Amino acid sequence: VTATATAPRTAAPPATTARPATTARPPAPEPLPGLPEETAGFERWVRINARPIPADAAAPHGEVKNVYVNRSRAAVADRTPDRPHPDGTVVVKTGSRDGDDAAIVAVMSKRRGADPQHGDWVFVEYARESSGARYEVLASDSVCWGCHVGAEATDWRFVQR
Repeated sequence: VTATATAPRTAAPPATTARPATTARPPAPEPLPGLPEETAGFERWVRINARPIPADAAAPHGEVKNVYVNRSRAAVADRTPDRPHPDGTVVVKTGSRDGDDAAIVAVMSKRRGADPQHGDWVFVEYARESSGARYEVLASDSVCWGCHVGAEATDWRFVQR
């Protein structure tokens, strides 16, 4: 009887389960509870005020305010009735109250044909009782025009100069 040498068995390499690299996008942001879909992710939009706008007894929308827009800073500069914002522009102003930085949210939406007399802007102001609570409508177009009529020269938007 002759012995034959056999090579030791080696384990087969494990099956690879690695997935090919993808460029998956992060999930789309959700609007805050009670706010319209068009405001989703506004916290990451361009903030058009250099510093938070301090409380002013004559100004609505809460105490300290910040203003965001879904366009580039250059796209919102120096807008006038002759150079209005394009259709689809959304401006969001947050106002603080009782420690909640976004207790009040005012939304201006530019929608072609919505209100030609007022630059086609649609206005809605929302408020919530506490941080994380659902927003409820506080005011809309006709109430908002009482103030914004004074901003016609800047396409109905108040600007800091």
